[in-house]
This record gives sequence, C-alpha cells and structure tokens, in this order.
Amino acid sequence: MEPTEVQKKIIENDGNTLVLASPGSGKTFVISEMVRRILKKDEILPYQGVIAISYTRKASSNLKERTLSEGLFIKNSFFGTIDNFCLTQIVLSFVNYVWGAINQDPEIIGINDIPKEDKGNYIWLKDNHPDYNLVTGERWHTLMTLYSKGYFLVESLELIALYILKNCAACQNYVKSRFKYIYIDEFQDADTYTNDIFLQLIDLGLTGVAVGDENQSIFGFAHKDSRYLTALKDNINFKTFELKDNFRCSAPIVNYSNRLIDKESQLLDTDENGVFLVKVDGGEERIADFIEKYMGRLCKKWDVKDYSKVAILVKNTRTQAMINDSLTIPHRVIETTPLDIDLNPRSRLFTLLLRFYLDKKYSMINVLDEFVDYEELTIYDRKTFLVCFNSIRENSKCDKEFLVLSFNNIANLLLPKIGVGASLTLLKEVIDNDNLFSSYKPLEDNEVLLMTLHKSKGLEFDIVFHLNLNEWELPSKTVKFNDFKHPKYINWNQDLNLHYVGLTRARKACYIVRSSLRTNNNGETKNAFDSEFLDMNHLSDLRKNYRYK
Repeated sequence: MEPTEVQKKIIENDGNTLVLASPGSGKTFVISEMVRRILKKDEILPYQGVIAISYTRKASSNLKERTLSEGLFIKNSFFGTIDNFCLTQIVLSFVNYVWGAINQDPEIIGINDIPKEDKGNYIWLKDNHPDYNLVTGERWHTLMTLYSKGYFLVESLELIALYILKNCAACQNYVKSRFKYIYIDEFQDADTYTNDIFLQLIDLGLTGVAVGDENQSIFGFAHKDSRYLTALKDNINFKTFELKDNFRCSAPIVNYSNRLIDKESQLLDTDENGVFLVKVDGGEERIADFIEKYMGRLCKKWDVKDYSKVAILVKNTRTQAMINDSLTIPHRVIETTPLDIDLNPRSRLFTLLLRFYLDKKYSMINVLDEFVDYEELTIYDRKTFLVCFNSIRENSKCDKEFLVLSFNNIANLLLPKIGVGASLTLLKEVIDNDNLFSSYKPLEDNEVLLMTLHKSKGLEFDIVFHLNLNEWELPSKTVKFNDFKHPKYINWNQDLNLHYVGLTRARKACYIVRSSLRTNNNGETKNAFDSEFLDMNHLSDLRKNYRYK
C-alpha cells in the first residue's frame, strides 16, 4: 500500500501525535508504518523499543504481524493490551517496591472470585470506576491487603500500575530507559486510567501517539469514554491529523454512514446503491428465512464467492441465539469465551494453545512468540517445548483431561511467576462446552459469520445484514412509572455509534433487515416499528426499501 499525502505526514511526524481516523481510512497501516520507521532508526538502541497498545488481543497480534513483516527486528518492544502491559511491565515487576515483598507469586482473580461477604469492599472498582485522585486511602488499603494475601484483582491492574508509575522511581527509570514511544489505538475506548497512564508516560519523556474515532465509541457501559480522545485536540503538546477517506466501503455506504453522523456531510458522486432496508413480515425467524432464500443471489449480485465474507450483525445475544436456531445454511456463531475476557496471561496462553490444537496451520512459534524470544531459548528448552507441543497435536482423540494437563505444563514453563487464578477453571469450562470449544477452530469457506455489533468492531465484510433497527431496540429506550408516552433514551450517542459501526463493517452492501414483530427482553412478542435512526437526516433518500412477505 502506498501512503497518501496525509498518511505520509503522520508516519513522518516525530512529536506527540493525535490521529482522528474514520473507518476504512488505513489507520492500522499508518500505525504499523510509524512503528516500523521508529524501529529502523539508529537512535533506538537494541535494548529499547516501543509500547504498542491495542484494544483487543486479536488487534494487537494483527498490528505486530504487520509491523514485523520483512523480518524487522522488534528490539525490546511491547505489543499487547493495556491490561497485559500494566501486569507484565509494571505491576509484577515493581509492586514489591511500593507495597513490599510477599512469600508467594500473586494470583490474578476477578471481583466475582471474591467471597460474597467481602465483595462489597471492591465493587467500587466496577460500579464507580473513580478517577485516580478520588481513590481514597481506605480503598488503597483494601487493595494492599488483598495483595498481601497473594492476589491482584483484574479490575484493579490499571489503577495499581498508575499508582506505581507515579510513586516508584525504579519503575520510572526502567520505563524511560527501555521505551521511547507509546502508541495507543482505539483511544476513543480509553477509560480514565488508560488516559492517565498514557499522559504519565509522556510526562516521563516518551513520545505519545493516540489513534481513534469518537464516532466509534461503543463501550460506554465499561466506563470507556471518547472525551479523552477529544481532549487531546486541545492539548498544545499534540499535533492533530485527520484520516477522512474511507477506502473500505463503497461510495453509497460512505454517503449513508457519514450522513447518519452529520446531516451536512458532503456526498460522494455516485449512481450506485449500497444500503437497503428490508422489512420482513413476521418475527426474527423470518429474518433468517429471508437471508437463507436470498443469500445465493445476493452473493452473485455483489460478486462474493465465499460466504465467510458475509456477516449477520445483531445488537444482543438474544437475537443472535434466535437467528442461530432458525438458520440452516453453513454459519459460525462468534462468541466471546470466558478465556477471551480473562486478563491473566495464562488465559491468553490457553487461547493460543487451543488455536494451535485446532488449527494445523498455527505453529508452536506462533504461540511462543507472544511470551518469549525463541532465538534466546536454550537447546534444552526448545526440545522441551517441542515435545510438549507435539504431544498436544498428536492428541487426535481430543482427550480433554490430557489437554488441560498439557496446557498447564506449558504454562508452568512459560509463565512460572504468574499465578493460576481462574485460568484452569475457565479452560475446563471452554473445553467442556462444544460451542465455546469450536470457536477456536479456523473459519471454513462458506460459513456466514453471526456476531454482535460490539464483536464486529474492527472487522470488515463484503456484505453485512444489520439487524435490530427497531424502535425501543436501537436506540434503546426505557420508561418510568409506566409512562409510555414519554420514554427516555438510555444512551442515544452510544447506540448511534453502534449503528455507525455496523454500517461501516460492509465493503460492498449493507442490508438493514427488520421484522414486523420483535421479541422483547421478557420474551414477549411485540409489534415492531422503524428505529428513529432510519428517519434521520433524510437517510431514506440514500437507500432502497424492500418488503419480504
């Protein structure tokens, strides 16, 4: 890919940088090229590197793979999520400097793992998520007491890392000597602690690069907020660039999605159609019927030869389950497993080992590369790992107990200082559940993907079927005291952004499909009406409408 003029300016900029990147604007390419340029510079010594933070583990792996193509030397860089950075680079290494040493390696647990009678002491981490300066001495004491017993809360990792960064000179000196740049992607989904860590690292002398799009902020329920991204626009220490061109989507989709966000947006010149509203008579099962009946001809119309280039996007797992039960064409339900969301590095290792076991194209090096430098392993260690990995791959009968034992043995070799926490329990839960276990299998040709809108973030498809554009569902509304004449929107902006994300996952065509009946949270069937989003900003002029009886 040849960079555009704007992309070139971003890649070559040396100071603190803010990149406002629209969907399909090539931001991952730009970030990888920025990191590549830095790693090639002579001023970055072999023992130094960059911090490259992505919102998900999958996105981090993709960025790392792109950056290190052509055999580029990673030096002493970190690629991963903010939680993994806080745990491995700061908390485990320096917590003993500020809270003292303990006689065991601390384990990573979640608030839900704490006994019910003690859980109330920590629930503030999830419910309130207070700014760092508002965390009281009493609350620090509860975290320190838990650490003295040999535990860290997953929910507290960023907060504890921030405390160490602010109060530990040894940690500050380590960070300044090892890292020169800090890159954070999807900054619109930063929380108060991520933002403070980013600014603290810059205060220590690192050069900061933040990339994001406030219109794609969809995780407000998890205390993520785009205001930290927009605040950088007014920060005189940052130079702001905008990536506006959408190279992913067809012109009709670009026009429709831009007009959804901005009624004054300029339209691209096109006579083509790319956004369609299909109203289906009946309930959700009739949506599945429509998709099945028209899938072949729509793929032919849009020159899509592989069903895996098609996605059905839903707002919630309830709709996902209903479509899954009614759909008979080959499809894959994309679910988030308990291992995926657990922040213990052992859980991450187990997800990679599951992929290694189920995907013959995934190698031992792919797994080890996230935890150790293979070239620095001794011959004995290489042989040990080779024996372990070969025994896993040869387990063709899927002996579940053997897999758990083998995975844990590798974890003990790779991560001896990381406590088990809930990782083994979660691994057993995934292996015992056929649907969760199958989610780690490689995608097959001709499998339509069925996932939530939140899960689709960062992905792209040739054809998207976008569901749940019904009144009350998207945007969500609620009532008080049975006053249905004056409902309240729960979070208009978050839902608007969610719709925007759904539209911009489509490259060639987006079919907004809604049924005349909908199932509510109580399992009751109700009449369905158009979402308010469908009537905004004269959007009906930019789409074709159809009815499926």
